[in-house]
Amino acid sequence: MALVKRLLVNIELNEFDDLIFDFVNRVAGVLKTDLKSVSFIHVTEDLDIPKAILDKYPGLVPSIDESINQAIEGKLDAFEHIKAIPEIKTTTLGGSKLQQIPEYIRENDIDLFVVNRTDTDEEEVSYLQKLIRRSSCSVALVPPSVPSNIKNILVPMDFSYNSQMALQTATALCAKHDDMHIHGLHIYNLPHGYFKTGLTKDQFIDELVNHARGEVARISKEANVDPDRFTAHYRMLNSNGVPYMINRFAFNQKIDAIVLGSRGGSTLSSFFLGRVTEALIDRDQYLPLIVVKNKGEDLKLWDALAL
Repeated sequence: MALVKRLLVNIELNEFDDLIFDFVNRVAGVLKTDLKSVSFIHVTEDLDIPKAILDKYPGLVPSIDESINQAIEGKLDAFEHIKAIPEIKTTTLGGSKLQQIPEYIRENDIDLFVVNRTDTDEEEVSYLQKLIRRSSCSVALVPPSVPSNIKNILVPMDFSYNSQMALQTATALCAKHDDMHIHGLHIYNLPHGYFKTGLTKDQFIDELVNHARGEVARISKEANVDPDRFTAHYRMLNSNGVPYMINRFAFNQKIDAIVLGSRGGSTLSSFFLGRVTEALIDRDQYLPLIVVKNKGEDLKLWDALAL
């Protein structure tokens, strides 16, 4: 998040836009001097009206460009941090969102894309998973209701590079807010053959947790985490699975937002979401969810695909 200079915001011109503006205003208040530009984008499906008819009756369909400009300009006065961003742009495009938005992100070197999540039906979940997968930058999913005061941020940790980037993002979010706290959650798996080590179950669990503590200390130092504002939690994987355990932990600890890496453990891995991230999107996610991606690696993959 500390490297976010260019922000892209999806606008649907509906009742959820105010929620998006409020969320972006909070983000802009945190980033302040780092943030150089914000682009508001609206993509409309191509109208099934012959061009000859549109040319003959130009007033048949209102100008989408004019509508989005008016919608944004009419709201800016209420959001001081957005208004303070040096460059504010609006863009309207026709066609498929799954094509136009990722292409805009790559061509304009966007660092963070903000999109709302208004429903949990299968069609929207599939669309969001595809959109995030195809986007070469980090993505913030904004649910219909956002906590009025975000104080506790959850970072699931598997000690991969993307996990470290997620921790850095959470640290940047907390930097200018003394009342915010980061909770790191590591879920470890007890291997079936642990008894072959000669250790008891509790002794082997202690080995796993001690190793995890060392990894937490390592990536926390690299992410410049304030130890007074960070608490690490360790849970053993149970039959409910990782996504369920993350959501349950978030509920019990009164978490206000989740920041996680898109995937860990492989080169160019940020292009693929991974099963945990996709499962969290698939669930009835009631918290803001920021999926942190390694933009540089994604762009390398796009370059390779273009050859």
